[in-house]
Amino acid sequence: MRSVNSKVLRLIDRSRADLSTGVIRKASVPTDPLERVKRRTYLIATLAGLPAILLVWVSMGPEGLIANIAFSLFVLFYLACVLAIGSRVVSIRLAERVMFLGVVLFAFAHLSYVLYANGSLASSRTTITEVTYTTLTVLYVVAYLIFDSRTALRISLTIFGLELLAVLIKALSEVPTGPDPDAILWLLRMHAFMGAVIALIYASSYLKVQLFQQREMAEVMHRLAHTDPLTGVANRRELYSELQKETEKAERYGRPLSIIFFDLDRFKAVNDTYGHDRGDNLLCQVVRSVESVLRATDRLGRWGGEEFVVLAPETDLREASRLAERLRVAISTHRHSSAPTVTASLGFAQYETGDTPDTLIKRADQALYKAKILGRNRAEHADGSMVRSILAPRSSRL
Repeated sequence: MRSVNSKVLRLIDRSRADLSTGVIRKASVPTDPLERVKRRTYLIATLAGLPAILLVWVSMGPEGLIANIAFSLFVLFYLACVLAIGSRVVSIRLAERVMFLGVVLFAFAHLSYVLYANGSLASSRTTITEVTYTTLTVLYVVAYLIFDSRTALRISLTIFGLELLAVLIKALSEVPTGPDPDAILWLLRMHAFMGAVIALIYASSYLKVQLFQQREMAEVMHRLAHTDPLTGVANRRELYSELQKETEKAERYGRPLSIIFFDLDRFKAVNDTYGHDRGDNLLCQVVRSVESVLRATDRLGRWGGEEFVVLAPETDLREASRLAERLRVAISTHRHSSAPTVTASLGFAQYETGDTPDTLIKRADQALYKAKILGRNRAEHADGSMVRSILAPRSSRL
């Protein structure tokens, strides 16, 4: 079981990596499956933040000339990113990374200016708290939207470390005059808070990834347990479970229910002559041709080998006969690319009061056996109450 789980996890990881590392060669052909969702989300978020940025820009006084120039450049960069996201000129992968890098550079440029343009760390505390730390906290969150968890953690810790280094250098430069104890306490408190934010975001992201993997694994294991791995239709266990539910409904509400068993004629000769690979391919093609004529309420499953079952709720014996004929024709007229045309023998039966899944299956199986005895490539009803044998010429290649 452990080896199966590891294989499933590797398959899931490989699929996720293929999706996440896709590079967009043309702007009009997105390869990221979340391209449209991301673009719309980023556009809404950037437009929502634009009024606040413009308000700060307008409210800046003339005394901060350097800050005004830097902020003006940032506003132009921000507007360019909004236009790039909205116009689809560049891929969302490139746009989100360029914008993230631009905001990081602006945050550190602003932090450096505030730290060394003012007299002391204490006098810069309000500005750093309101602008720098707020911006960095947002960047910590956005990093997990753009990058995988480990990369986002490394980026967050790098940003955190560089910002802490810049503030410590400023604090140590004030040692001769003595750093303000309140400023040092504020510094410790803010960085403890941001460290806790980074840890919380990473823990939440890690938990989300683990839950997602567990859900994917559960879905894969469910498919393995209820689906035939070769043809992709329901397997015997799943079909029997569905039949139990349908027989209970038929018994309770008096609704018609029929099942059709069909078996490919002389299929062993196909495997012996053309090989099992072509035989498997033939089974898959037969399933596709049968599915093309089934109704939305019908359920197809592989009972075993070359034997299949169609579960047909709300279907009486006459309708089952017509459905069996359509299946027989679809199989016998389908042309296969790597194997000869095959035919099928079919047996069908309707639910009768007191039937169990096993008795209904037994009667349909007896009808199939009867079709085999009477010459194959035909459909039969076991009881003989409805004698409508559907007979067609056998293929000369069988």
